[in-house]
Amino acid sequence: MTDDFNKILDGCLDRINGGESIESCLLDYPDLAGQLKPLLQAALQSRKAYAFLPGEEAKTAAERRFRVALEKHRQTNREKQSWLGRIIGKPLTWAALATVAAAIFGIYFGISQTIYPLSPIVPDPDPEGNFVLLISDDVNAISDFESVTVSIAKVGILSNGSGKWIEFEPEIKEVDLTTVQGDESLQIWRGDIPEGEYNKIFIYISDVRGILIETGQLEDIKLPSNRLQISSNFQVAPDEVTSFTYDITVISTGNGQSGTGYILKPQADESGVDTRPGNNQGKGKQD
Repeated sequence: MTDDFNKILDGCLDRINGGESIESCLLDYPDLAGQLKPLLQAALQSRKAYAFLPGEEAKTAAERRFRVALEKHRQTNREKQSWLGRIIGKPLTWAALATVAAAIFGIYFGISQTIYPLSPIVPDPDPEGNFVLLISDDVNAISDFESVTVSIAKVGILSNGSGKWIEFEPEIKEVDLTTVQGDESLQIWRGDIPEGEYNKIFIYISDVRGILIETGQLEDIKLPSNRLQISSNFQVAPDEVTSFTYDITVISTGNGQSGTGYILKPQADESGVDTRPGNNQGKGKQD
């Protein structure tokens, strides 16, 4: 239960970072709204505080006050250590603590550039590769549409622990979600990626076009962020093909101009891996 809640919280933080409102996230998780709301509000306030950019004069004055306070602190508490310093065996100043806090906020809000290396690993497609990425659609509001075409610009995969960042363009860049409902899926890329443990997959969406069955007209499908994220731990092992099915679904929000609105979301519960020996293509949705 805790792991599921953490995944939901992580997903909501990513959506808010992409510009979506807290209320929109809470609508998707009404049973957890009471727990999520204060955490999301605190995170949003932290981001706003961190994003503040003072003028040069204000920064100079603040630095001067900080140095005076720091020197006074050193004079009166030279042989004292903070509680954190005692734990790790070395004294820490407030400047160090501030650096730690900034790194934490950076992890959630994309401030730190060290999470994803500046030069990602970019593997080439390979029909014999050890990693297969498939797209599927969990059946929600897809039945309202004649077609829902999702244009995928690129895919990113984050290595667990090492911070290794894999990035590639799919071989198939457009997927009609109406053709991959339920147990159906479509392979969009296969190639070799480094062996190891991974914990996140990002899909960068450049466009979504949906045509309603009822009207035959183009319907706006909201994309809260151009990046969909799923947190899912999986391993790429030697002599195995790891097939990851990434589930993207269309959900009715009921708040559009005509009484019906739609949003495109990743479905972590319906996504996952299938590892098989040899060079199995891994087609077909896996539970």
